Amino acid sequence: MSHDHHDEETLGKSYDARLVRRLMTYVRPYAKFVTLAVLMLVVVTCFELAIPYLTRMALDDYIVANSRLVTDDGGDVAREFIAGHAKDLVAIDTSEDGVPARYLISSKALSGFSPREVARATELGVVGDERYYLADRTFFESRTVDRSGFLEAGSQVGIPVERLSDFTSDDLHELRGGDLHGVAKIAFAIIALLILTFGFTLLQINMMEVTSQRVMYDMRMKVLRHLQKLSLSFFDKNPVGRLVTRATNDIAVLHEMFTSIVITILHDMFILVGVIIVLLRLNWRLALVSFIVLPITAWITAVFSVQIRDAFREVRVKIARINASLNESISGIRVTQIFRRETESFHRFAGINHENFLAAMKQLRVFAMFMPLMELASSVAIGLVIWYGGGKVVQATLSLGTLVAFLSYVQMFFRPLRNLAQQYGTMQQAMASSERIFMLLDDEDVVPEPEEPRRPDDVHGRIAFENVWFGYVEDEWVLRDVSFTVEPGETVAIVGATGAGKTSIISLLERFYDIRKGRITLDGIDIRDMEKAYLRSHLGLVMQDVFVFAGDIKGNIRLGNESVTESEVRRVAEYVNADRFIDKLPDGYDEEVHERGVTLSTGQRQLLSFARALAFDPRILILDEATSNIDTETEHLIQEALVRLMEGRTSIVIAHRLSTIQHADKILVMHRGKIREAGNHQELLAKRGYYYRLYQLQYAQ
Repeated sequence: MSHDHHDEETLGKSYDARLVRRLMTYVRPYAKFVTLAVLMLVVVTCFELAIPYLTRMALDDYIVANSRLVTDDGGDVAREFIAGHAKDLVAIDTSEDGVPARYLISSKALSGFSPREVARATELGVVGDERYYLADRTFFESRTVDRSGFLEAGSQVGIPVERLSDFTSDDLHELRGGDLHGVAKIAFAIIALLILTFGFTLLQINMMEVTSQRVMYDMRMKVLRHLQKLSLSFFDKNPVGRLVTRATNDIAVLHEMFTSIVITILHDMFILVGVIIVLLRLNWRLALVSFIVLPITAWITAVFSVQIRDAFREVRVKIARINASLNESISGIRVTQIFRRETESFHRFAGINHENFLAAMKQLRVFAMFMPLMELASSVAIGLVIWYGGGKVVQATLSLGTLVAFLSYVQMFFRPLRNLAQQYGTMQQAMASSERIFMLLDDEDVVPEPEEPRRPDDVHGRIAFENVWFGYVEDEWVLRDVSFTVEPGETVAIVGATGAGKTSIISLLERFYDIRKGRITLDGIDIRDMEKAYLRSHLGLVMQDVFVFAGDIKGNIRLGNESVTESEVRRVAEYVNADRFIDKLPDGYDEEVHERGVTLSTGQRQLLSFARALAFDPRILILDEATSNIDTETEHLIQEALVRLMEGRTSIVIAHRLSTIQHADKILVMHRGKIREAGNHQELLAKRGYYYRLYQLQYAQ
């Protein structure tokens, strides 16, 4: 497959079902946690929806608990109204000698009737405009209150609402004690719901955070395992920084998606559906009025989603350029300072930084326009609810509690719409990150393992290259029909000009790459029939560019292999004369080593790499120009150790310095991918060919 991975600033679709399905395979092991989190989210949503409804109950049942007078004037409308709502009426008196019968009906019950019916009854005087508070007659037994205007009947008394001010605060407390108790119960219920909402939200966030962290852990481990399986040709084509970004930044974006975006979207969807259902159940006519602005809101969201996406993409492009510029400036700080280019570097960065500022301001302008428009739409919806619903409250066809609840639900309804547009860009970034991660995981540029691997009990170290052809790019050969043999215990040196194919031979032997034609055998067994780990366990490689890990000296020698004891670490360090500089360090073998060994000299790092290779006691020792960067004194120390260490081992030495290979059993001279000459030092000098010319070039002075 292609190795051309997406750039960091690339954005994908806001939703890609294929990618989401693949992401869900990582979530599936933690499905119980996710299911519980979603269930808790549903419960939290129900609690949030219940609070405005409880407010409505407090207003209608207890705070504004008044009634309206209904008069039976003997007309058809009055008879129909009374007959249809008898269960909601409280009789005040009965008709005697032509005096109409009167009843009280609560405003809450009245608001549940047909608006047209209530309007007609009010217009004809069947339903009066006066408000009364219905109280128990026993309340007045010990009180002398002017009862003019009161409606008395049986065990209850209708008190005009405006006359409640005639009572003392104690009287009102006793009179409306039931209402106060009811309000207190609802208040405690709301507090309990808020506490439960806090608890369930806390649990839901923790569950999703744990799930997301585990998913990130699994994905990072899978990415690292996959990277470790890939051949070096993959890393030749892909920058290390980009691969590191896959396992860090891209996966971190998915973490944000799981913990914030997905849950927020689910919560917003539950809120939207719940609010619509509740509004329609409360009063479908008023609900339709509040929905008038929805088409405009949908259009605003669609338009600004596109603009937000473009602005977000431009910001990411500029940030990527800032990162690249900073990385270049910091990495090349020595060159910048030596050649006094600080001013030019500063101006170049200032230009890139200004472009980022402009892009950020463009994004800000988009949000600055979008948010007020959404607030305006919300305000229009609230205004429509107050205009239409307020009129219905005045007409007694809608309770005040229902109107207040509607206002709360409308505000709640627009919150998810604002969130959805803001999350659009983040979802696109998450989709792009997941696509980049899966493109990496789908890359199959690996050196294959054999189906039936062979593991010989003992490795003697006989190496044979048989008509080997190899090229890093198709039809561009680096090695052409290379054949040679290295006997057990023999030291073979490979020399030649840069690009002759020396290092490629070592890479093929280590199976960093696979050959195109021919075969390579170890003790007569094709190395492609051996597991890579088993093959490499018998090879010790010392490279020209030594990589030193952050940690300490002994950790860099044993490389995490606890079977290499501390005494063994000291022994191999003495073998390669590395103890000469280690013993001088303040903490010796426990001395802290910084990343890439910046506190060590080049020679010290190469001595450390010798000790590292020999700590594993390889049967085959490979030196890839390992002494090319070492000073003469250090080289002398290494030469002393190599004479002892190569004894009994098969050794392959790649060197530019011919002085380091004069005692090799065999020297192979490479030129343009072919072995041009073979023999020992004296034999090759006698031929006066390629080797002789190389020798003359090095020692002419």
